[in-house]
Amino acid sequence: MTYSSRFKNKISNLFLLFLLCFPFLLNAQSGTIRGKVVDDKSGQALTGSSIQVVGTKTGVITDENGEFLIENQNVPIDIEVSYIGYDKKTLTITNYNPFKISLSEVLNQFDELVVVGYGRQKKKVSTGSVAKIESKQLEGIALPDVSSTLEGQMAGIIVNESSGQPGSSKTLLIRGVSTNGDNTPLFIVDGVQVGNIDNINPSDVESIDVLKDAASSAIYGARAANGVVLITTKSGSGSDIGTFTYSMSYLNSRPWKVPEMLGAEDYVMLTREKYENGGQAIGLNRLGFPNVGDPLLHNTNWMEEIFSPAKLINHRVTASLKNSYLSLDYWDQNGVIGGDKSNYKRYAFRINTTKEINDFLTVGNSLYLNRTDNNNIGTNNAFGGIQSDAFAYDPITPVYDEDAQFGFAQSPWVQKEYINPMSREFLINGDGKSDQILGNIYLEINPIDGLSIKTDLGIDANWYDFRTFTPAYSLHPTAQNLTNDVSQGSGNFQGIQWENTVNYNRTFKEKHNVDILLGTTYRNNQFRQVGGSTSNIPADAAFNPNFQYLDAGQDTLDLTYGLANVDYYLISTFGRLIYNFDEKYLFTGTIRRDGSSNFGENNRFGVFPSASAGWVINKENFFDIDQINFLKVRASWGINGSDRISPLSYVTRVQNAFTYSLGSSNQILNTGTALAGPPNPEVKWEESEQIDFGVEMSLFKNRLSLELDWYQKTTKDLLMEQNIPGYIGATNNPISNLGEIRNRGIEAVIGYQTRFRAIKINTNLNYTHFKNEVTKVAGDAGYLNGWSWPVRNTPISRMSEGFAVGHFIGYQTDGIFQTEEEIDNHINSEGDLLQPKAKPGDIKFVDRNGDGEINSDDLGDIGNPWPKHIIGLSLNLEYKGFYLNTIFNTQIGHQIYRTYERSDITFGNYQTFWLDRWTEDNPSQDMPRLSSTDLNNNQRPSDFYIEDGTFLRLRNLQLGWNVPKDWLAKAKIKNLKVYITGTNLFTLTNYRGFDPDIGTNGWILDTGIDKGFYPNNISIGGGLNITF
Repeated sequence: MTYSSRFKNKISNLFLLFLLCFPFLLNAQSGTIRGKVVDDKSGQALTGSSIQVVGTKTGVITDENGEFLIENQNVPIDIEVSYIGYDKKTLTITNYNPFKISLSEVLNQFDELVVVGYGRQKKKVSTGSVAKIESKQLEGIALPDVSSTLEGQMAGIIVNESSGQPGSSKTLLIRGVSTNGDNTPLFIVDGVQVGNIDNINPSDVESIDVLKDAASSAIYGARAANGVVLITTKSGSGSDIGTFTYSMSYLNSRPWKVPEMLGAEDYVMLTREKYENGGQAIGLNRLGFPNVGDPLLHNTNWMEEIFSPAKLINHRVTASLKNSYLSLDYWDQNGVIGGDKSNYKRYAFRINTTKEINDFLTVGNSLYLNRTDNNNIGTNNAFGGIQSDAFAYDPITPVYDEDAQFGFAQSPWVQKEYINPMSREFLINGDGKSDQILGNIYLEINPIDGLSIKTDLGIDANWYDFRTFTPAYSLHPTAQNLTNDVSQGSGNFQGIQWENTVNYNRTFKEKHNVDILLGTTYRNNQFRQVGGSTSNIPADAAFNPNFQYLDAGQDTLDLTYGLANVDYYLISTFGRLIYNFDEKYLFTGTIRRDGSSNFGENNRFGVFPSASAGWVINKENFFDIDQINFLKVRASWGINGSDRISPLSYVTRVQNAFTYSLGSSNQILNTGTALAGPPNPEVKWEESEQIDFGVEMSLFKNRLSLELDWYQKTTKDLLMEQNIPGYIGATNNPISNLGEIRNRGIEAVIGYQTRFRAIKINTNLNYTHFKNEVTKVAGDAGYLNGWSWPVRNTPISRMSEGFAVGHFIGYQTDGIFQTEEEIDNHINSEGDLLQPKAKPGDIKFVDRNGDGEINSDDLGDIGNPWPKHIIGLSLNLEYKGFYLNTIFNTQIGHQIYRTYERSDITFGNYQTFWLDRWTEDNPSQDMPRLSSTDLNNNQRPSDFYIEDGTFLRLRNLQLGWNVPKDWLAKAKIKNLKVYITGTNLFTLTNYRGFDPDIGTNGWILDTGIDKGFYPNNISIGGGLNITF
């Protein structure tokens, strides 16, 4: 064979080998995998679906159109596609052609992931009681804070208003009242502990998980006795295609209800009648008070005067990138009382980033900055509030008088602390600002498969300043301020947190699933505050904000103060074991050891264990009920702790307390030092022990879900002030471990999801019932007094053994005396009249202790501020891009103490229900007669002032439309949603005050007491979301 022939043969062989290897060479090339994930029935894109390359850490998230791409991949490869509430799919991809993946809806809420301490877990294998809501359930709800979004959406949670004023904090209780002190749950935002969540932007929230039982919350040990609220904010999309979203909403607000007050003619009639019944009509004539039938120049409705429409504006910009999430938010809300003087503004910025450096190392951070401008007018105040002025002020006084100071007329009849409500609003001047930095930075190492080592450094830093200006005024003899006064101050809080965890998660022999966690926590809190006041701001500059500062005063006796708490330290170690066998037999054990600087050396450390177990019954071979798709029973036990007391409560402290004169001729007034409080080195952790039994199940192809819980929580060694005799010489009572409180309750959640043709229906009903009882109180009396009703000078709430915390006390009534005969028959065992000064129409009081007289010994339980039943209902409907979301909430069986009526203001106005008072022509069985002297003392604290606070409220309604995507394609718009929305659109209640949704006013023994509440508002408006 010639050389040329051999050469040709080689070429042919190489060419043949190339042809044989060509497919493999093609497969060796890398390319981009593109696809789209949709719902198999509706064809709707499933935004946020997870696409994971099997056997690797490579994964992406679908964009707003349900589309994704994975670059630099060699085919064939296997990918796993998942979306919450849908069946997973695993596919083998053999080419680079775009493809569509259709997922089927599972409709099983127990497949969702819940956030537990320092990790995530499938709800179906969780052994604790955990409630969860996601960002989709928060969208479009026009509320400024996260707490408000929980109303009606979770079982076991009580959310009450401390005030309807913009920027006011909410009362959030988990499973009842644990202590007579601070009942606030522990708030964790992206792993960082925060004092409150009032200024967290709800639109940044990805999910809210509430740990309700001790087993789930014990991993946080200290301060978890009141439950834990875990907030996870949004992160990057995981997709190489970023999105940019602009959202806005605009709503108008007005009070949902305005109390009806007497008009001028009825006011004159009832006032005349009251003085005639008191035998003082002659005095009324001497004062020149109008007679019935006299022409009246004015008929002022003060409730209409103090209220005005308000607005709520929100603008938000977000950017979601592969590894980052950014947001800018502006919130501006005026109050329905005071306008800009009752205003809340928030400017917020967030950036969350995560970066997987390689398979070994991941770093990330969360940073949230916000500034709030918050002006308020004071709320729920029986003395010196705009609302209480409006309740008391007479309608025969006009609003304006050009000859009066500041142009506001003042009543010659209603005085004392009360002034014209509009002049009260005028006198309120000032502003408050706060800045917050909240965030963390973390580093995570994965040295081997299943092992994660993480260190996390977090900070919560707050700065605030405030300024108030009160002009000189002389409105009437008891309403004067002689100088132009300014108060000014600032402060800061700083919390530093450093946590280190080691987590090992592995499956052995395909059925033994083990998750081990070990960790440490270091926490340090610092607080500082300074301030002062001055007088005699120059009159010609008094109302100029540039002069409303301390150095503008001419008073040389400026009052200044400085405040610095002792730094707080908490050092903790903890561990947790989670085990399940084939996701059928479940166990979790936790232990945490906390050391707090609030306790002395003898009791500085506390140990808080928990254990829980579960059994997924439907996975047993013997289980054969087709209608039940999932059935789990679980039980838990655990102990949590609380160290919420002032620092140095365990040592002796002295303070400047009293003044005394020194010297014989030229005496000098000196300030002396006294014992602040006796030491108690044995004060120790307050502990809450809780047991919980739960059942979770889904039925009928997972369309119906049911979750039931029964729990008992007992809080022992309550951290309380111990009353000591005065001869000890201390100015304060020491803190001791005294008292015990028990809560028992039932919680139920029923969910139903289905489709009816093109209509998707999702509804959730939650129910809460708890009974709170004080089982032990320190001292011989067996009770601690709570809030005292001014003027009547009687405590009207208590913490008493055998009753609920903060239950109401007063005299028990037995109707209205109709005749003299009834009065004569109301006698003691010796035949003496029990109410010798009573007249027909007066209230009949009960001699509860049977000692033959009615006095303070007859004070007893007359009401409970805590609801017996709490029900929430959410309903979500979707139809071809249209949707309707509603949230209803009802609280049943709680009482409200109506205390805004002042007995010492004899010329005060009344609500219109007093038109049904007792008279000879109208022998009422419910409303007593009016009397200016009130010799029977009808106005003493009694169950006459107790009202049923039951209410049903439509918390939120939203009707929206997702514009079809093909309409938007030419404009390069990925998604456009427009909606109308409303909050508190209607309320059904028999309560006659401003609002039945009354929480605590900062003290748990001041719950449910209406002193002139700032009401919730009806807000109606709309908004849009547009994504590019």
